[in-house]
Amino acid sequence: MAEGNINKVFLSINRTKQSKNEKRLLLTLQRAGFSFSFPEKKNLSSSNNDGSLLKENDAESIDLEIQNSFCSIHFIEKKQVENKDSISMSEYHFDKARKKIETDERYKTFIWMPGKIDDSDADKGQQEFINRLQHHLSNNMILSRVPYAIQFVEDVRLILEQQVKKVFTTEPTDVFLIVNQTDENETLRIQTMLSGILKIVKLVIVQNSDIDYEEYAAQQMNVSKLSVIYYKNASDWALPFVQQIWKKVGGAGAKSPILFISDEDAPVKNTKSFKAPRVSSFNLPNELIPLEIKVQYDSLNEKE
Repeated sequence: MAEGNINKVFLSINRTKQSKNEKRLLLTLQRAGFSFSFPEKKNLSSSNNDGSLLKENDAESIDLEIQNSFCSIHFIEKKQVENKDSISMSEYHFDKARKKIETDERYKTFIWMPGKIDDSDADKGQQEFINRLQHHLSNNMILSRVPYAIQFVEDVRLILEQQVKKVFTTEPTDVFLIVNQTDENETLRIQTMLSGILKIVKLVIVQNSDIDYEEYAAQQMNVSKLSVIYYKNASDWALPFVQQIWKKVGGAGAKSPILFISDEDAPVKNTKSFKAPRVSSFNLPNELIPLEIKVQYDSLNEKE
């Protein structure tokens, strides 16, 4: 995940001595690319010689950390870790996150209580807090009891990815033609020959652009009858792109079949092939590419 306060997580764990589950959670989050809202000198990624992490837990520090985060992750167990205000650390952190949600509808709180909790030896105060928490979850709070940290973190990542996904303006079309800017001029003949008989939407991939082309392409492919990825000189772009976009639109379950077409005039060493369900690879002379696209399109209509 990218750096910057907007992508930092407030992590609620015991900051002086972690349980096995807390250590697993911290390590898994770090490996998944999450960064934390702790000030640099207090960052969890560098522990003290005695194994302890951040020892300060004052209200001002916690408030700042939550304000500098875009979501919070809470590990809650049955043993109470006292805060100086005589309530548990986990309850104090949760209440602060709950108040953040009240003022920011985009803020999410993830709570991990792995497995079933045997409360036979639970601290009374902590058990009361857990009961209140379970009965007062808001829409922006997600409680998980999955047994493993890696499963919990993956669920968090998927939810956050769905949250930040941008919705692009798309247009239902017959053919969605995708090309790298390097080969844009090579597609003019193809576009001209097809535009009189088929409706075409064209995407030109511009290098070093801030546009999320993969996300836009995936959304546009879902409203296109046939998708075409063409290249002549941009083979280094074409193969990774078709592999990635195929996965993104559902692989074998993709709504729109993909034609992966290389120009016959491309250097032999640059010619690539990608074999996968719903993908057909061709190497054709430029003048025959429009005909092949039309044949493939007509074949789709016959199957409907």
